[in-house]
Amino acid sequence: MNSNLISELSAKGYWPALAWEYFQEKKFSRAIELCRLRLAEYPEMISGRTIMARALFHTGQLELSQQEFYRVLEKDPDNLVALKYLGDIKFNSGDSASAFSYYERFLQAAPDFSALASATTDRPVTATKIIMLRKGEDKRETAEEKLRDIPFRTETLGNLLMAQGYYRLALKVFNELAEAGGNPRISEKIEVIEASLSKDKKNV
Repeated sequence: MNSNLISELSAKGYWPALAWEYFQEKKFSRAIELCRLRLAEYPEMISGRTIMARALFHTGQLELSQQEFYRVLEKDPDNLVALKYLGDIKFNSGDSASAFSYYERFLQAAPDFSALASATTDRPVTATKIIMLRKGEDKRETAEEKLRDIPFRTETLGNLLMAQGYYRLALKVFNELAEAGGNPRISEKIEVIEASLSKDKKNV
């Protein structure tokens, strides 16, 4: 949203706009305080609850943030911000299966979106961490280990793994899908990954 419009709405007393200004200025405590106060009067205000949940996340109050994002999804099941942040929270806690479940829902709701937020290393929660969904080198083995025991296998999951650079894991997913059915798209993706891995070996 345009910053001038945000300022105009804030000046006119639209409290979610003021809360968003606090959030952008990293005045997270003030954003949380304002949202809690006003949500007591307007509990159905999804925009305000989303801002509060994000501010809670950035102050390290992950359990409270998670609870608020759950409430957002109750009203708006395809809310991209809630799905993305819940994926981050689950990934940070080591729950890779749940994290990818939320990321998969994110991609189903916004298939053309080019990036997801995710943390592959433990560090203080001071900003949203970003993984660009584009081809790259395999991530560290420690990161791959966290993703190995995902209990579901879908083409979307394979696409996500491949886009984040987890080629071997993506290949495993696609091979299992290929064994279960003869989808030509899966075969093409297997060929692409195998060619990429073969190229990387030659360049070593």
